[in-house]
Amino acid sequence: MDNNYLNKMNSMKFKSIIFLFLSTILLMGCDNEELNLKRPSRPSIDGIEVEKGMNLVGMVKNDSDEPVEGVVVSDGYSVTVTDAKGVYQMKTGDKSRFVFVSVPADFQIPMENGHPKIYQALPEKITNVERKDFSLKKQEKVTQFRLLAMADVQIGQDKELQWLRNDEMPEIVKYAETLKKDQPLYGISLGDLVWDNMPFFKEYATETARLNIPVFHVIGNHDHDRTVLGNDDGASHHFEANFGPTYYSYNIGEVHFVVLDDVDYAAGDNYAARITQNQLDWLEKDLAHVSKDKLIMLGVHIPILRRFNNSGVENRQALYDILEGYNVRIMSGHRHNNSTATINSKIEENNLGAVMGAFWNDPCNDGSPRGYAVYEINGNKIENWYYKGTKTDKDYQLKLYGLGESTLPYRQDGVIINVFNWHTSWTLNVYENEILKKTFGTSENLKNPFELDWLAYNLYFGDNLPVHRPSAEPEFNNDHMFYYKPTATTGITVKVEAQDPYGNTYTESIELK
Repeated sequence: MDNNYLNKMNSMKFKSIIFLFLSTILLMGCDNEELNLKRPSRPSIDGIEVEKGMNLVGMVKNDSDEPVEGVVVSDGYSVTVTDAKGVYQMKTGDKSRFVFVSVPADFQIPMENGHPKIYQALPEKITNVERKDFSLKKQEKVTQFRLLAMADVQIGQDKELQWLRNDEMPEIVKYAETLKKDQPLYGISLGDLVWDNMPFFKEYATETARLNIPVFHVIGNHDHDRTVLGNDDGASHHFEANFGPTYYSYNIGEVHFVVLDDVDYAAGDNYAARITQNQLDWLEKDLAHVSKDKLIMLGVHIPILRRFNNSGVENRQALYDILEGYNVRIMSGHRHNNSTATINSKIEENNLGAVMGAFWNDPCNDGSPRGYAVYEINGNKIENWYYKGTKTDKDYQLKLYGLGESTLPYRQDGVIINVFNWHTSWTLNVYENEILKKTFGTSENLKNPFELDWLAYNLYFGDNLPVHRPSAEPEFNNDHMFYYKPTATTGITVKVEAQDPYGNTYTESIELK
């Protein structure tokens, strides 16, 4: 065969292969371009590329306009953290009414109109993608601070507002100023901010803002709208309009604070002491971002559990299970008296007396002065805490009643000792003319007979009942009333020293003449 012919054929074959190769490449390019045209692009909102399925996004920046990574953000159902660009993303539903940040410990609590503002409201229905940004101001991490915990401020009438404004709040503000001199001070108000009078939320907010500290708020049974029936979420709308979500978290120093709503409201006085499942689910997700070496301080309204009493929040074990492994201090109100319960070696609950006392009578219904609690916190430890009467000295922690001032017939021959904030970890020493006569020691099995405080008793059963509210409902389950029978009925001074587990000793005396 002619060589010229073979060369020609080989050349044509080579050109065909080249043509086929180039055509394939070209077609592949066309296919890829066509595919790119068909592939939907991710939506972008001011530089945030929204991930598939997400409809709530935002950015957390510091006061230098720099992104903050690792901030926990939630809508009350989902919990996420910001990325290296300070961006968070989540898929939220129609039930979510707020998005909020669990403020990190090295940032200040954002404030607006004198109150914490760690949240932003969401529209009733999100149709596209909603963006909510947060700005946080950097601060040096707090190592020591104090917490002022109030319960049951509960104003519902103009005269109660005047009492709060002119009598109670000036005293609380004055003492708060002494607490702020050497350490930061924060606050929490444990529910029943008002007394079924929703417009008074604004008055309450004005008064508590006078403390000039961040005061976080818990919803109580009297903070629900009584005109809303059979809808726990709907009945919370006035509280939410003033203070935001009914459950959330934040951080101060080595303490992770959690607020929960344990009032499952139906109508009027019909409610259950229950934590809804969505809150428990949220809490479990929230705590997934909190190391076990942090102290958890949990604020609720209704006591989770009282000392020597099985009543309380009905699904409390589910809460305890989620809190397992953490050191926890629970703070509650609702009962207008003081009682501390040791749940286990890591969980203690302090049920506090009321700012409004026994329904704007003084004292509280267990004989404690109307007042509030103060916690002194160092790192992840509570180094000290005490109950402080609004108009009494810090050291006024017990009251002695003389012979015949018992509400039990078989205790008329003795001195009655009311230790307002007593717990089984306290020790009581009783002296006659400076000679030690009796010690009520530390014992988990120590249980006093329930007795009404003499003052609280007379507010309810006495001859001169208070005009404002004649039925002040004394606490029948008062277990911190001690009985001591003196060796003589005259000529001696009975002194009682009450020692708490924080190293404080409180003393009161009474003369038997």
